Amino acid sequence: MKGKKLLGMVLAGMAAVSLAACGSNDSQSEASTQSASTEQTEASADSGTIAPGEVKSVAVVIPTAYEMGDAQEVVDAINKISEEKYATHLDIQFISMGNYTQQTNLMLTGDEVDVLALFGTPLSTYVKNGQVVDLTDYWANASDEMRSLWTDEDMKGASINGKIYGIPNLRNMGNYFGLNIDENIAAEYGIEDGQHLTMEDVDKFLAWAHEKYPDRYSLVPQGTNTLISEWSWEALGNGEGVLPNANVSDATTVTSIFEAPDFLDFCTWARKWYEAGYTMPDILSTTESWQNLIQSGKAVSCLDNYANNKVAGMIRTVILDEWSQSGSYPALTYGINVNSKDKDAAWKALEILYTDKEITTLLQDGIEGKHYIKNDDGTIAYPDGVTAGTSGYGMAELYWVTPYSGYSYPLDVNGPTFFTDLIDFNKNLKKSVAVGFTFDTDPVIDEYTACYNVYTKYYGPLMSGAVDLDSTLEQAKSEMAAAGGEKVIAEKQKQLDEWLSSQK
Repeated sequence: MKGKKLLGMVLAGMAAVSLAACGSNDSQSEASTQSASTEQTEASADSGTIAPGEVKSVAVVIPTAYEMGDAQEVVDAINKISEEKYATHLDIQFISMGNYTQQTNLMLTGDEVDVLALFGTPLSTYVKNGQVVDLTDYWANASDEMRSLWTDEDMKGASINGKIYGIPNLRNMGNYFGLNIDENIAAEYGIEDGQHLTMEDVDKFLAWAHEKYPDRYSLVPQGTNTLISEWSWEALGNGEGVLPNANVSDATTVTSIFEAPDFLDFCTWARKWYEAGYTMPDILSTTESWQNLIQSGKAVSCLDNYANNKVAGMIRTVILDEWSQSGSYPALTYGINVNSKDKDAAWKALEILYTDKEITTLLQDGIEGKHYIKNDDGTIAYPDGVTAGTSGYGMAELYWVTPYSGYSYPLDVNGPTFFTDLIDFNKNLKKSVAVGFTFDTDPVIDEYTACYNVYTKYYGPLMSGAVDLDSTLEQAKSEMAAAGGEKVIAEKQKQLDEWLSSQK
């Protein structure tokens, strides 16, 4: 049974709601330590006081999507502040998103890391595996500055069974769902940034683009094999069993993914667009990112889920208004390794990384004049001829990765009010009734595993439009029933009903 539980955890990890990003080769900062000062030092962070004369080293791991050749220079600048101000040395390492899950799982078997981004694997899996510290008491006694960043509702969204294991980071906790379009082509057609579209509007635009630009794909996939990874249903942890139309409804009846009306509606559009030749015939095996396809002139548009951030050279429209799923809050949090030798020092480091404005700005943007230049409107830009990928420290573009980016300078493409707008965006989200709910697969682990295999077999092809809808749905339903889909749905319903009752 232990092996089956582990398999279930792995499958759950694969099914986690992902944060869209493209990994690259990592350039990890070299580990370093700081010997204790011989002079008596009195330094304190908001969360407590370090013993006089002692500088404690805390190992921190953060994911990145870029080459980070200048990471150590930035970390050294951070430590000039952190050691003097807080008697804490932050041994910060950056790991490529493509390797993050594998490398951090190895680190978590020992004490190589103290603080890390809980990312790429569901928070519930870290908890089940006993890999992270229960932070409930730390949060209850946190500084006013730390606690002011998140509401009780925010923390509930990232909790597991009522306990806090990870602190949310500043990013969009929900999404608009819409169509990204090459800005020049959008202007030619008459679509403006932020404009609301129906699926019928999208259909008409794609038909026009297909005729007007026959050498470009009118629509390309967001991921590797789906037009978009998710839509209007509440996935309840993914796999079999969803809440249909959760973006506009508070209904709590769990339904098979292959029978959800909004899933069927989306797949019908996807099939129409595929058969019309609006997207590539090899959509199930394409690997080039939608950003590259549009920016290089190979494609016109892409369905996407996003917040108030911009993408160079594109406008973003709205098909579904902003809303938040149960997997949004815990998708990226920061926690403490259960094997950390000094958990109090690790918590102090967490507070520093969330609340010290000078340190968080360095961590987010790098060094002024080298990695960015300031604009008169309070935004920053990369130096001439430099991009996030070539700057040596491209974290300014990855505002959604670091613990708290709200004190840093926004990139010019996002505008001077970007971070305050992002905070307001999160406050105004329509939230799924299941935000804070976590499905425990243990009671139906065999059926869940079998059903998840069926789900992954058919979800992508159906969401891409690359297969016949009627015959594929019939086969998917048949295999899901044989795998024990009804049992999984019944268990999800039972747990959801119990959880909802406990919230009253």
